[in-house]
Amino acid sequence: MSKKATYIILVIAVLGVVGLYFYNKYNVAPTIAISKLDVVDQDTNKFDIQSLKGKKVIVSFYASWCPNCIQELKELNSIKQQKLSDVEVLAITDESIEKLVAFKTKTQYPFTFLTLTGTFPDIGINSIPVTYLLNTKGEIVYNNVGYIEWNDESTLEHLKSLME
Repeated sequence: MSKKATYIILVIAVLGVVGLYFYNKYNVAPTIAISKLDVVDQDTNKFDIQSLKGKKVIVSFYASWCPNCIQELKELNSIKQQKLSDVEVLAITDESIEKLVAFKTKTQYPFTFLTLTGTFPDIGINSIPVTYLLNTKGEIVYNNVGYIEWNDESTLEHLKSLME
């Protein structure tokens, strides 16, 4: 094999590794111990996610400046009362308490709004929205990086069935 062919193969391999790294970093939900997250409410009271054990939970990591996050939370809100009445929605940001309160006040969504005491990158989140579904045992049964189309009936039914 010629030197040129060896270099080409080496470059392709390096590009493949770099591509895989960035794909995993931005398109694969990180493994997070959701129940151990250090989160607080708008009054800076610590929130114990384990208190939701026994309930179905959607955990949505969002930011108030993120268009896909805003659209996903809007869709969740539109179906919450009729189709997700037995599901708790946690909307978690890493923005300031002031931004959390402003967003919560503006939207009036019936979700539990929380903020991390750290940042998204501290827990491995590099791209938002990121969504986790928890069953009644508090186990993660689904995760997704990016927008979920909650208004799609087949998607909604599938995701609801996973939380059973």
